[in-house]
Amino acid sequence: MLPAKILAPLTGGKRDATVLASAFAAAKLFDAHVIALFVRPDPAEAMPFFGEGVSGAVAQEIIDAAKEAADTAAAAAKSSLDAAAKDAGAAPAAEWREVQGNFADQVVQASLLSDLVVFGPLSERDKPGLTEAFEAALLETGRPVLLSAHAPAKNLARRIAIGWNGSKCCAHAVIEALPYLEKAETIEIFTVGKEPRDETDTADLIEYLKAHRLEAMQTRIDPGERAVGEALLAAAVSSDASMLVLGGYGHTRLREMFAGGVTRHVVSHADIPLFLVH
Repeated sequence: MLPAKILAPLTGGKRDATVLASAFAAAKLFDAHVIALFVRPDPAEAMPFFGEGVSGAVAQEIIDAAKEAADTAAAAAKSSLDAAAKDAGAAPAAEWREVQGNFADQVVQASLLSDLVVFGPLSERDKPGLTEAFEAALLETGRPVLLSAHAPAKNLARRIAIGWNGSKCCAHAVIEALPYLEKAETIEIFTVGKEPRDETDTADLIEYLKAHRLEAMQTRIDPGERAVGEALLAAAVSSDASMLVLGGYGHTRLREMFAGGVTRHVVSHADIPLFLVH
């Protein structure tokens, strides 16, 4: 099934321009519809943290200040949407959607019936709410997540790389990425290891792609002293990939944290767009 609905969560920050450019780039491939989602915080959620001694006047000041900040952020997000739509041209279509509540919860709810969810580049210094929303969308919805690079690719399907380890998570990512792979000019499969891997894993992937009339090159990466995620990213960038398809958090989130997981490193250091599926 071709992607028809692409979700772009916005915050009113500078990153919105990158999110929207990436969402429109993905939408253009399939004439899909872009939903620009702005989540307005509920001021009432913050009130319990101020204690019972807060007067009604002070409470109202807090609510008014929160509303003013949300209005400013919403206006900035709308401005980014208008600019991105103008840059994208007549197609694809875009829609502004505004809801109120917890950012991560609302993004997850909207993601459930979306074909792709687009986030801007993340770093380890980001606010918890944004990272929480990204991880929740990836881990709780089963939907593909596109994590943009700082400079969004204009043609995501130009040269697609696949990070492959034969796992269920990676297989799921490849299946979800098929509409993009079918539009790719070239496809390259990367495996990482000091010794040649069991060729059966890669052979099965090659066979699956051929069943869909797709040809792919194969490259094995010797990481040397580098971590797997670092070696994989370097190889994808070196090959001039326009997008890297990857299984996201193949282990539990907790195990990824203690193991210095591949996903965590790639997400916070990516120089190219990532197509992630859990």
